Amino acid sequence: MNNVNLVGRLTRTPELREANRATSVATIFVATDRPKLNKDGHTYKGDDGFTVKETEYHKVTCFNGLAKAIAGNRKKGDLIAIEGRLHYTRWQDSDGNDRYGCEIIADRAEFY
Repeated sequence: MNNVNLVGRLTRTPELREANRATSVATIFVATDRPKLNKDGHTYKGDDGFTVKETEYHKVTCFNGLAKAIAGNRKKGDLIAIEGRLHYTRWQDSDGNDRYGCEIIADRAEFY
């Protein structure tokens, strides 16, 4: 099973591009937070009194109608929920070295 569910904020305003005449693509970046753990494995509060969090950034690719909906209605900082799947890629750089990447291919999105 290959399922991904994220709820986070857009780190930049989405831009729509055309991959070919029939495919619209929007690549978005979603930031998610989770509580940071101390060396004992417990959450802790910072000087401001709030739980300290760690942020992770996720590359998400959207196609066609979903891409148009996100690019046309969302902006940096908006809260978004994404359902999709992990997709891994491999390519060679200009020096002939193997490079690897991971992204999420979105199937669904909800806006808040």
